Amino acid sequence: MKKKSVAGSISLVMIIMIFSRLLALLSAQVYLSFFGAGGQEINIYSYAISVPNIVFNCFGTAIATVVIPIYAGHIARNEQVKAKHFADNLITITLALTSILVLLGIGLSFVLPKFTAFADNAEDYSFAVKALMIMMPVMIFYALNYIFQGMLQSIGKYNWPAFVSVPSSLAVILYVLLLGDKFGVTGLLFATFFGLALQAVILIPPLFSAGYRYKPSFNLKDEDIKNAGKMTLPVILGVSAYQFNMFYNVTMIANFKGMVTLLTYVQNITLYMVLAFVYSITAVIYPKLTEQAAVKDMNGYKKTLTDITKTIIALLLPVTFGFIAVRCRLLELIAKWGQITDSDIKAASYLLIMYSVGITAVGIKEVYDRAFYAVKNTWIPAANGFVIMAVNIILSLILTRVIGAYGIPLAYSAASIVGALVLIFALRKKIGQYGKGIPLFFIKCLLSALIMFAVVYFEDLKLNTIFAADTLSFRIIKLFIPCITGVIVYGICGLIFKIDYITNIFNKILRRG
Repeated sequence: MKKKSVAGSISLVMIIMIFSRLLALLSAQVYLSFFGAGGQEINIYSYAISVPNIVFNCFGTAIATVVIPIYAGHIARNEQVKAKHFADNLITITLALTSILVLLGIGLSFVLPKFTAFADNAEDYSFAVKALMIMMPVMIFYALNYIFQGMLQSIGKYNWPAFVSVPSSLAVILYVLLLGDKFGVTGLLFATFFGLALQAVILIPPLFSAGYRYKPSFNLKDEDIKNAGKMTLPVILGVSAYQFNMFYNVTMIANFKGMVTLLTYVQNITLYMVLAFVYSITAVIYPKLTEQAAVKDMNGYKKTLTDITKTIIALLLPVTFGFIAVRCRLLELIAKWGQITDSDIKAASYLLIMYSVGITAVGIKEVYDRAFYAVKNTWIPAANGFVIMAVNIILSLILTRVIGAYGIPLAYSAASIVGALVLIFALRKKIGQYGKGIPLFFIKCLLSALIMFAVVYFEDLKLNTIFAADTLSFRIIKLFIPCITGVIVYGICGLIFKIDYITNIFNKILRRG
């Protein structure tokens, strides 16, 4: 019954997360359709909302990492007073540190735009400075959001943390529809700030109903705070490398006119949607790996890791080639509205190809990061973060000279592949041989995905000729028929090549029938 309850909770969280990501994508589509993707103001907006998010994410992830084990440990031992004191202390200290970070961010608002093409025009530079200054204080609400999420998850309340991004997306959509004409992109900045602040605010009622009441406390010598400080260092190092990557990519692409907004939009389609799916899987697998490592069941640990690696490969390889095959039809259906032009769609489709190349590697990296955490090793994932960062920077500098802005997402994908391979071989060195059959499994999935791609690609060409008119119904037909064909072809190839993941699903369907 307990397993069933946990599985049900995970399924509901996954549904909420996917809905949240889709709504975030819709909100981006709404403001892109209204303001266009090529205008300098909207690109400055995209830059300004990315910077504080990127800067704070490394600290936020570290906070989330330490809150759950310490706070949940006290709750599990029925030490509610200690749990409350830790939460009070952490909130106060974090607010103080974040306030300093906000002040530094406001000061840097005059400097950061100078590293972009926004500095070429005095008006653009001035707006970029103003936009950054508006958005920097949102880091305070990011901090509260991470802490509140960790506290709620520690007491078994998962749905509200999964729901947090919904109000922020709705705030943007409502602003554009009701006030966009009146206050323009400047108003959009304030609406976005309000929506992001809501992410923390909406978590207060469930905490209140759970019995928590905040009381200011500032004690840096507290043992829990000391332990939290020790635990955060490797996480901060690893995540900061990732966040620097994202900051570097945003800054680099800001030098290409009209590309910042398109890059962030394509990231929402590829990376963030895929990560929402992967995080749903790791939510189940990470505790299992941790438990197996704790009881020294390394055979079970290796089997679990092998199975989940195969699952990631079997699901994300066809997604990679599927995205590439139907990229134009996908973008035409979801993005080509309002001020979005054909040239925007074309540019976004190339960005989508470049990001798609690394989808499977991103999924594998996330799983193997947690595989290391499960055996209490946080330093190798941290070091690997810097490897990925170095590869990303070097390749982007080279590739942008060859293919311009499109070299930035391609460099990121290549760096993700390198990072995934580093973790795979490093883990083998640490725990010994594992992953029997994975190389052959990968080849079978790759062949199946390539055959699927060929069929879908030529079908797409034919459908685009038959349904030439640019209507909504034709756009839907031109996307969904190839998608259905792709699933069928990949499934048939999986049965022919005896890909066990696909044959198992097929056998379950037959048994139920």
